Order: sequence, then structure tokens, then C-alpha cells
Amino acid sequence: MLLFEFYFQSMDIPKVPTGGISARVPHTTEFVTFLDYDNIVDSRLVSELLYLQELHRIGDFHVLSSSEYNRHAICLDRLFLRQALRVVHNSTCDAVFARGIRINEYRTWILRGIEKGNTDRPKYLYSLKSQYNGKRLTSMAHALFLKYHYGAKVRLTYPDGNSILEVQDYKTGKNVMMKVTPAGLIAPDKKDLEKEMKGWKDKFRPPI
Repeated sequence: MLLFEFYFQSMDIPKVPTGGISARVPHTTEFVTFLDYDNIVDSRLVSELLYLQELHRIGDFHVLSSSEYNRHAICLDRLFLRQALRVVHNSTCDAVFARGIRINEYRTWILRGIEKGNTDRPKYLYSLKSQYNGKRLTSMAHALFLKYHYGAKVRLTYPDGNSILEVQDYKTGKNVMMKVTPAGLIAPDKKDLEKEMKGWKDKFRPPI
């Protein structure tokens, strides 16, 4: 007798317009670490993030509040996919979020970055320093976004020189490239994109 188990998974589509930033470093299969926690106290979160820093030898975590007990945690180190997956799956972040890279049509993790109806955009709370900060190449675009958009205290010691960020609209699923500036996100021109592409070739690193 054959037994079958079926697992059904769904992801809610917001009923109001909102959008978020992508964990993927443009034009690569490298990612910064995004973790989305629902209903967690900060003492537990801090303990877990410090553990993940030591376990995976990764840099500073920057923590945002998306509601009273919901948190976003971001580490700016560029990781190959298998490395990023290890960090995500060694965490207790939201299970559906963890599987998001296999569901999202652009194959990435997304964290909300703007308002959602009457809900304010996430707010920067604190950063957790790591002795490994600066040991790996760091996404400058994500770092600048945290700094300019949230006022995060970012220690940028080994930047990749990139200022282009992927942004995704939840409602439409549209994915666009945006340049991070002190004045906000703007559409990059052709020269910006050519410069970024040259930068990727100059900084290419074979998988390890």
C-alpha cells in the first residue's frame, strides 16, 4: 500500500501596495542574509544572532522592527547561495520566509522596506557587532540603504563598490534595479549599469 503526503504552502499577497528590497546582489547568485522573525522577544533574538555570527563567521547584524514583536535582521556579508541557506536554516526565522527563495519568481528573499497601508515602514533598532565584520566582501548597496533609509549604524570596511539594489513590488511582483543615494532610491542610467557590470567582472570570485 502506497502512502502519499502532500504539503501545501501559500504566501499571502498584501491587499495594499507595498514593496521591499531583495537580498540578492544584482547580476550574481550571491546574497546578503535576510531573516524575518514573527513574535520574538529581543533577548532571544540577540542570543540567536550572536550565535549565528560565531557559527558562520559572519559580520554585524542590523535589526529592524516591523511591528511590536516582529523583527528583520540583516547581515551585509556577501554569501554564496549554499552559505546563505545554511545561515537561514540554522535560524528560527519564519518558516515560510525561509523557503521564500524557492517561491519568489526572482529567486530571492524580500524584506518589506516601505509603508504597508496604515503600518509604518520598519524602524531601525540596533546593530550587533561581530569580530568577523569586514572579513568578507560586503554589499555596499545594502549598507547604504540601511544607512540612508533607516539611519543604521553600519561599519562598512570591505565594500564591493556596488550602489545598485533590487527592489520588488509585492502587489505586482515587478522587480526593478534602483541606485541608492543619500536622497533616496533613483533609477540608474545606462552609465551606472555599465559601471556596475564592470565592477562585477573585476570582483569576480570563484566559489569556494
